[in-house]
Amino acid sequence: MSVRSRFVVFAAVVLVTVAGVGVAGLVTEQGATERPTVDQQQFQPSAIDAPTVDRGGAITYDDDGESKTVVIDVAHSNDVAEEDLEPVVSALTAGGHTVQYHESSDDFDSEPAARLNETLRGADALIVVDPGTRYTAEEAAGVSAFADAGGRVLFAAGPDSGGLGGLLGLLIGAQPTNGEFASVTSPVGIAYDTGYLYNMEEYENNYKSIYATPSSDSELTDGVDRVVFDSPTQVVADGQTLLTTLEGTEHSETREAGEYGVVARSGNAIAVGDPGFMSSQNYNRADNDVLLGNVLEFLVTGEKEAGVPEEPSTERDTVPQSGSSAPRVPGE
Repeated sequence: MSVRSRFVVFAAVVLVTVAGVGVAGLVTEQGATERPTVDQQQFQPSAIDAPTVDRGGAITYDDDGESKTVVIDVAHSNDVAEEDLEPVVSALTAGGHTVQYHESSDDFDSEPAARLNETLRGADALIVVDPGTRYTAEEAAGVSAFADAGGRVLFAAGPDSGGLGGLLGLLIGAQPTNGEFASVTSPVGIAYDTGYLYNMEEYENNYKSIYATPSSDSELTDGVDRVVFDSPTQVVADGQTLLTTLEGTEHSETREAGEYGVVARSGNAIAVGDPGFMSSQNYNRADNDVLLGNVLEFLVTGEKEAGVPEEPSTERDTVPQSGSSAPRVPGE
């Protein structure tokens, strides 16, 4: 038999074998394979009556009657758009407070800490959402000094923002070696875990849309019964855990079930494990609006010392870059 003939015979055998396997996979002694069953209700096509929570409510908060300046950092490739924070900006400006965006320079910025510190010297509160680039050591020191001087800080981020140096780094006292958020949260005693949290038993629309309830009495949890977070990440602080998930919540990486902290406070800084709770789509789910009102009240009722943070000592005296600019007010 020639080589060509042997190849044709081999190809024919392969085709017959593959066809036989395909038929065997489709036909059993009863004529068809059994479909696997899924026990979880949320995966069943008939499960159209998923639990839902009431929507409604306006964001309200008390302040000391003094107009404050709240800065939103967008200079670190933050994964947030202006429309994502529209409820926050609207509530603050309606209360007579000023909101500014701290943006990066158009040109290569060799003095980021000097620019950030200059912005913070004129601010009373800072909001940092999901940064995509690391803070320099000088920038992180400026944020820490800002909080130590009475400035209020809100950190908000979802899964995979902690990185190495997150929970482990905080527990062992190590400096962060990775993770954009850890570079700025660790100096103030806050750490974000990696992975997300879910609950297969108690949830709102699906198992990733889960409840959290107050774990301690605080002005930040006043009036809060339960909130709804979407795939939040665990946060810990060297201060107080404010809200935890329900018993039976599982971790996406360890699969361990339990209660996990998702809102925590360390001094003048608070951390939330789901930035989406502030968005137009989510701020009025369950008691999210109450929690958000408490957070805004926290931000605008601090008393920051004047002139802090100071100019970074490691910075050189240089002429300001042409691309640098003052903080931008929303809508400009």
